[in-house]
Amino acid sequence: MAVLEITPAERIRELNDISASLTETLRHMSQAINALSPTAPNQENSVDARTEVFDEHSRAAYVGIQAFNAKMKRQAYALEEAGIIAAEAPTIVTVNPLQREISNASSTAGVEKITNGGLGNFDVGWLNSRGNKVGMEKEAELMQEARGLLETELKKRGDGAVVE
Repeated sequence: MAVLEITPAERIRELNDISASLTETLRHMSQAINALSPTAPNQENSVDARTEVFDEHSRAAYVGIQAFNAKMKRQAYALEEAGIIAAEAPTIVTVNPLQREISNASSTAGVEKITNGGLGNFDVGWLNSRGNKVGMEKEAELMQEARGLLETELKKRGDGAVVE
């Protein structure tokens, strides 16, 4: 059976999809909470309608959380397979000097060697050497998008439209 090789670009695409689905899950959560909030006196939303909206969005949020959990586990397994992170967290044992002398020979056989502070082959220095230009640009894009959403929401509420 052939092993399917996944490229870093595909991994990044998967992480972007996870990010987008997480945004959608958060939107469902906010809509569910909004359905529980008291409505304005001029709106004609019955309790049954609000309960239905809450149930719909809370189910969608729950499904989104489960999907997020599964996708992140898949990403973690891929990092383990690539040898970037350890499959299990290594155990760090503290021993006083007297015990160290007594069990010096047996202690090296039982404890795993911890590399890079428990991060395995993950090169933190490489990450730190990269600039933050991409992060700042993405943050600016997200802030612009959030501003647009808020302005649209305020415009809807100002026109007296029902906001879902």
